[in-house]
Amino acid sequence: MQDTKFNLDIFNHPEYDYKIFWTISDFCNFNCPYCYMDKSPPAQFITKSYSPEFIAECFNNTGINWLIMLAGGEPFLMPKFLELSRELTKNHHLQISTNLTPDTVFKFPDYVSPKRVMVISASLHVPQRKKVDPEFEKFIEKCLFLQQKGYRVVVNYVTWPPLLGRMEDDFAYLKKSGIQNMTAFTFLGTYNGKQYPESYTEDQIQLISKLAMYRREEDILRCNTKYKGIPCEAGHKYFTTDIDGNVYKCRSDMVKHGNLFDGSFKPASKDRKCRADYCIDTYMAEYILNPKEKKPFNWSSIIPKKK
Repeated sequence: MQDTKFNLDIFNHPEYDYKIFWTISDFCNFNCPYCYMDKSPPAQFITKSYSPEFIAECFNNTGINWLIMLAGGEPFLMPKFLELSRELTKNHHLQISTNLTPDTVFKFPDYVSPKRVMVISASLHVPQRKKVDPEFEKFIEKCLFLQQKGYRVVVNYVTWPPLLGRMEDDFAYLKKSGIQNMTAFTFLGTYNGKQYPESYTEDQIQLISKLAMYRREEDILRCNTKYKGIPCEAGHKYFTTDIDGNVYKCRSDMVKHGNLFDGSFKPASKDRKCRADYCIDTYMAEYILNPKEKKPFNWSSIIPKKK
């Protein structure tokens, strides 16, 4: 693990005891070779269906202080994303996953205080980024801008096999440029006929683990993400939701908990034992984990193949 004082512990913060992972758009300006998102349907944006004020009021009506983890697609490309962020952070906190290509990033501080943003996860997608920003200068500029404004920024670096040979140099370059926090993010999928993370060598696992700041990265690398029978907060204090506001227990166990926008959302009253054969919300949901109960899982059975 990286030697860092940056503690990305989203689970025990007193201001947001409940967490929800929300895919707010399926539109992205990148076409990464390892992305699992299907870009063939027409782009959908939640703000084309509902106003930012209405969406925020729906969260407020739950009576819960939320950490809302926004992902896409690319959130900053969504119409009225800045307005939505402003309305949501009047009563809640955000985490945003973004590739930092849109220049609307520079307007973000005018809408949202750093105190209302848990972290901005800045994804450095090297294969696509090099096409539009060969030296990562624009990416670095936006990271430094957000850091200087007081936001907690962490750069995510996907460990796609062709990048492993340059990964340490890229981390050193980013650090020299002034970026404070970076982490390796495990690639899940197929490359050259091999399934990952199952095909990482021990040396590669050690390298990725060294560059990672998340405590569960090595579990993912070693396919130790099978927690069936272990108490989990998914469905109680952690949820995932789609563009239309349908709320589910988690992405591994799609039990529906109503809909945010029609007022039917209802959480469980307590943590319950995991029923899933595998966990693909490992970064998100907290659980009471007995290391002796961890079992390997074959990720290749659930990762969609790139067309």
